[in-house]
Amino acid sequence: MDKKKGELEIGSEFHWQEASGPFLPWPAPVRFFDLGRVALLAAWKIHTGKRQRSLFVPDYFCPDVCRLWQERGLKLRRYEDDPRWPHPRWETLNPGAGDWVLAVNYFGVRDGNPWTGWRQRNRRAVLIEDHSHDPCSAWARNSRADYAFASLRKILPVPDGAILWSPGRRLKLPETGPQGSWKGSALKLAGMIWKNEYLKAAVRDPALKSKYREFQTEGERLLTQNTGGRISPWSFSLLERGYPVSWRRKRTENVGMLLEILKGRASFVPLFRQWPKGHCPLNAVFVFEGRASRDFFRAHCVSRGIFTPVHWALGRTGSLRARELSGRMLTIPVDHRYGARDIRRVAEAIKGIK
Repeated sequence: MDKKKGELEIGSEFHWQEASGPFLPWPAPVRFFDLGRVALLAAWKIHTGKRQRSLFVPDYFCPDVCRLWQERGLKLRRYEDDPRWPHPRWETLNPGAGDWVLAVNYFGVRDGNPWTGWRQRNRRAVLIEDHSHDPCSAWARNSRADYAFASLRKILPVPDGAILWSPGRRLKLPETGPQGSWKGSALKLAGMIWKNEYLKAAVRDPALKSKYREFQTEGERLLTQNTGGRISPWSFSLLERGYPVSWRRKRTENVGMLLEILKGRASFVPLFRQWPKGHCPLNAVFVFEGRASRDFFRAHCVSRGIFTPVHWALGRTGSLRARELSGRMLTIPVDHRYGARDIRRVAEAIKGIK
């Protein structure tokens, strides 16, 4: 967290932080993997064998993850879903017996009841849920899905880490397999450590920033291209105890605070203003009038030291509706790294963008 009076440094990848309890425990039993996308593949392999099945994926979903699944031989089919909706367009989701369906808790703010109802009406399909944006939500804790997974590195300061469990039927869980290369994770860990040193310095050193960014970029490339499936020991040591309660609480408070301060802005609107009881939003997410206004705003945020990701940049993938929304959305990172003073500074910087 940046407590200095100088320049902002908000968002981008995590720096290394030690966690303290109490902790919210992960579901039991659970398996740890390096990446969430690999956790799904491991479950798919033991459940489907050599049978020809399809995986139904929302048309609004991460294209890099879909690309890996297709490269590993999965047949993907799309159904219509949108983070602005309370549930998918069910008429576009027609799996056959034994097909898999991926349900997504977008930004951690979706109510899981519609999917519970769908599960009761569709027993022949295999339901797997993505709880990466809030693995401790009421939906995740009360899920009746066949499988569920969460990419923990999206919300916690670890270079790799994901979990897989079977909440509804207690199905057999795959083993994580032999150790692969942890070089990508090690480079990302080095980047996290060096970023921590950069943030603590009284005077920010551009050369040090260049160094940790190089470690982060190359580490991410190696991690996603040469995944072995097994979580690194350094990530496991931080994750095994669960989700720090104070970090989750701080994230919820920060999102609520920023939404309240920025209420009434004409150039963009929040994707959501509230969330179900027992849920924690990933971050504050806004929808702009068009791609040009979004990109203008994003560029000015960067110039002010606020690094805003897009969940997700769909490019040529997904439906026309999904691609159009992708070009208008922007996430403002206000997670556990930041205090109330940081959130006010972010809001003031955003208000200065005309």
